Amino acid sequence: MIKCSALSITRGGRTLIDDFTYEFSAGIYVIKGANGSGKSTFLLTLLGEVPLGAGSISIDGRELSGLLEQERSATYSWYEDHEIAFNFTATDVLGWGGWSVGMADELRAEDLLDRQWRKLSRGERTRILLTSVLARESAHILLDEPAAGLDDAMVAFLASKLASRASAGATVIISEHDNRLMGALHAHELTICEGRLTE
Repeated sequence: MIKCSALSITRGGRTLIDDFTYEFSAGIYVIKGANGSGKSTFLLTLLGEVPLGAGSISIDGRELSGLLEQERSATYSWYEDHEIAFNFTATDVLGWGGWSVGMADELRAEDLLDRQWRKLSRGERTRILLTSVLARESAHILLDEPAAGLDDAMVAFLASKLASRASAGATVIISEHDNRLMGALHAHELTICEGRLTE
């Protein structure tokens, strides 16, 4: 469980979220909002990568501020799209997350393993990075726009994987505005608007 208590997040002198109290238990939660509203920043705050303006976050009863970086990494699986400067293969990238070859079917990524990272499309990169995320048995899964670049079939497949993980007890929190994925998930929806995060 991830518990936010009177949480406020401020960036660049602007309050993105103010006085937010909520418990994220096992299940799927979608964070919605306009571009620049603070969806990604909220996820990064849950990860401990962005300092709190006020309030607190606890993970399974432990204060986030008291966890070491290694403990936070073991608690969460995290996805965001990012560029990689060097021309590694997809297998190299997966290896950084403790992945093994037997896990490649998580997002049907077997055909991409020997490809150079720079030659992959955004959707192909997404499949590789999501494979690494879903291969971990983390209790908390945070995803920043995971449907970007995926075709309809892969979005449906991702939705089924996330539903399976949530049914097994995981807390899945997604920043997303892709209606295909949101429509395929039975999720709690929260919206950021004018500094408030509400259901």
